[in-house]
Amino acid sequence: MNRVLFPGRFQPFHNGHLSAVKRLLEGFDEVVITIGSAQEGFTCRNPFTAGERLEMIARTLKEEALFEKAWLIPVPDINMPMAWTTYTLSLVPRVSSIASGNPHVLELFKWTGFKTIRVELVEPDKYSGAYIRQLILEGNEYWRKLVPNAISRYIDEVNGVERIREVCRNEHSRN
Repeated sequence: MNRVLFPGRFQPFHNGHLSAVKRLLEGFDEVVITIGSAQEGFTCRNPFTAGERLEMIARTLKEEALFEKAWLIPVPDINMPMAWTTYTLSLVPRVSSIASGNPHVLELFKWTGFKTIRVELVEPDKYSGAYIRQLILEGNEYWRKLVPNAISRYIDEVNGVERIREVCRNEHSRN
């Protein structure tokens, strides 16, 4: 089985991520999506829990008829970059390559001897979790155009807009 690892935090999973998954599946049988910072949730930087992100991504992949070609695996942070690579690999099925748009992630895996693939990010200024969360904070509904419909609906279901506003307001008031 020819699999590629695609790690990320996906806070939230957006159309840029979906585009990358589709491109990766053109060259691989399966994509292993690791949901990083799995221990985080209900913070301004990581407002959604690993379980919520897993469900968001699963719903999106099902709507796109890609779910059968994907693995979704939460991975907590260990705050040791070099050890993180082998820790991550110990939690996933065997992969032949690592794909990321993050040069730091690619360097870490390259150092371990893995084949790495630089994911060409689609309009990274627009398709960015930080930008999407900022739009939500500002009350700008444009964020909905940047995420798959399944993600927008899920964020509404879990009152994610209000959550982001609340956790960011609380964090900023403490600083």
